[in-house]
Amino acid sequence: YLSSLDNHVYSIYMAIEYKNDQKTSGIQTFDNGDIYTGDFLNGKKHGHGLLKTPTKRSYDGDWEDDLPHGYGMNTFPNGKVYRGEFRKGKPFGDGQWTYSDGRTYTGKWIKGAFINEENKKDTMEFRIVTSIINFLAITFMLAVVIYWGMNVLNII
Repeated sequence: YLSSLDNHVYSIYMAIEYKNDQKTSGIQTFDNGDIYTGDFLNGKKHGHGLLKTPTKRSYDGDWEDDLPHGYGMNTFPNGKVYRGEFRKGKPFGDGQWTYSDGRTYTGKWIKGAFINEENKKDTMEFRIVTSIINFLAITFMLAVVIYWGMNVLNII
C-alpha cells in the first residue's frame, strides 16, 4: 500500500477484515494507525470509503485502484476542508476549499494549482503592479547609466 494522503510515499503493513463473502466491503487497518472503512475490489479500495489517520486527517469519497478518484472530501487537522473531484489520488477539476474561519474559495485545479476568480484577479493586479515597478526601476537605472556615461565622456 502506498499512502496517498501524505506528502511522502512509504510502504506499510495492512490487514483487511471483510464484512461480506464477496469481499467488497470491509475495514482495512494499517500499522501506522490509518483506518479505511468502505468498498473494495480485488483487495484494493474501490467505490466509496472513508480513510482516517491518527493525525485527524481524513478522506471521505470515491476510490479507484486504492487512490481517491471521483468526488470526495479531504479534511485536515487545522480545520481546512477540500470538497471536489480527484483523479488518481490528486485534486482535479472543480472544487471548494473551506477554512476553519468559514472562508470558502471555489475554483478549478489546473496543472496542479488551485485557481479561482479571486486568485485570478489578485494575480492580475500583482502582475500589473510588478510591471509598473519594474518599468520604473529599469528606467531609473538606464537614466543613471546614461548620465554616468555622458559624464565620463564629458558631454555634460
